[in-house]
Amino acid sequence: MLTTMNFHTRATRPFALPLRMRWGVVALWTLLLVPGVSAVHAQGNVGIGTTSPDPSALLELKDTTRGVLVPRMLQAQMNGIVLPATGLLVYCTNSSPATFYYYNGVAWVPFLSTAWQLTGNAGTVAGTNFVGTTDNNDLVFKTNSVEGMRLTTGSNLGIGTAAPTSRIQTVAAGAKTAAYTGNLLTNTATTSTASITKYGAQVLSTGAWSGASDTNVGVLVNATGGTTNVSGLFQGGNVGINTTAPNTYLDINGDFATRQTGYTASNGANNDISIGTSSFVRLTGPTAAYSVTGIAGGVDGKWLTLFNSTTQQITISNESASSIAANRIWTLNSTGDVVINGKGALRMIYSSADSRWLVFATSTTVSTSSNGVITVKKPTDQSITSSTTLTNDNDLKIPINANDSMVIEGYLHAYVATTTPKIQIALTVPAGSSLGVGVNFDDINPLCNPETAVIETSGTSTGSIGLNAGNDPIHFWGIIITGATAGTIQLKWAQGTSSATATTLKAKSYMRGYLIR
Repeated sequence: MLTTMNFHTRATRPFALPLRMRWGVVALWTLLLVPGVSAVHAQGNVGIGTTSPDPSALLELKDTTRGVLVPRMLQAQMNGIVLPATGLLVYCTNSSPATFYYYNGVAWVPFLSTAWQLTGNAGTVAGTNFVGTTDNNDLVFKTNSVEGMRLTTGSNLGIGTAAPTSRIQTVAAGAKTAAYTGNLLTNTATTSTASITKYGAQVLSTGAWSGASDTNVGVLVNATGGTTNVSGLFQGGNVGINTTAPNTYLDINGDFATRQTGYTASNGANNDISIGTSSFVRLTGPTAAYSVTGIAGGVDGKWLTLFNSTTQQITISNESASSIAANRIWTLNSTGDVVINGKGALRMIYSSADSRWLVFATSTTVSTSSNGVITVKKPTDQSITSSTTLTNDNDLKIPINANDSMVIEGYLHAYVATTTPKIQIALTVPAGSSLGVGVNFDDINPLCNPETAVIETSGTSTGSIGLNAGNDPIHFWGIIITGATAGTIQLKWAQGTSSATATTLKAKSYMRGYLIR
């Protein structure tokens, strides 16, 4: 059956007209006037450049060298169209950017209004317009087709990782051949406004975190795997801990601690002992007298506290050739080695300029020679007012082992402004010890006889000893014999008569003990 009639235009292209009576003469004549129409089909659609337009299209245009050109106009011309039909299409040449517009029945709408432009968008509404996904899939950012950043469905942002486990996680991987920084925060902001604070970085870890065994950590730094590992470098300013106004390179408002490490020493000499990175070392092990001649691992300014936890005598050897030069110890006293009888502690610091450990002179300066002489002296004055209660002297005390004998003697430089206060002294010794100590006050007034007293009981006072106004010397000497208990020989003193006028023991007062073997 014949369904179309074919015609040719001046361009020699076929023109097909369906033979249906519903096509009126006017419609037929109109089509005849359109140059280049290839076919009009019985199904009511038109093809240009094709004799078989797609059935789903009312109009199909096919060409490989030309396109469709819609009306081009200025935005004012577009807005001036009277009663535009819904779906009307134009191209606006002076919009930013120039683009197609269609009329949605209410307003002209640019084709690209919902897309993010390379040059940015205008008129966006926060909370309405966004970059991202509307389904449960990660948002991935790539350069050169390689993923560089990912925002997960759990709102974790990963840079260098596709599986971030925190709000922001950066991972720097791969072999590096030069200095490399994984993350760099730089704040170069300037101001001339007074009294404002600038932060390069601020970390806040707050909020309720109070469950059983919970720990709230502001910053965790872990540096491992290198030849040298440094957890932090601070340059160009002070560091404050628990203070916002540090006054020194390190200013700690509160306490601080160095953890204790144990070292098992042996009887006799312990040379070049290795303490690792510790600054507080507890010495254990010996069952007889022992010594430390040198300590390995010294670096400039390193502090070290050695604690003899045994009841054995320990000698800190001065400049001993048994250890290498860089590990040796300077006791910095005139008599050589330092001896601690039984439990006791000693502090020192390392000097790289001297390649030696330097023993600190604390409030009690202990100096000994190798023959068992122990001397303690007062580095500063000590005063008592309005009290006749015997008080431990801050400095004059000597350790003594169990089952030992020690001859002691001492010089006390006493001072009172008037004769009223006077002085009384006593000695305490370990439980089970026996003692006999004489006390002599050498009156500087030749018309007065010297006063004497004998101490035979631990903690018992000599009674009140009169003092002339000014400086007075007091001497004591005797012997202490310990039993099964080690401990300390402690000088105690007080005013003989309670007075607001101070009784003072002056610096350079001393007590000395001689061990009898």
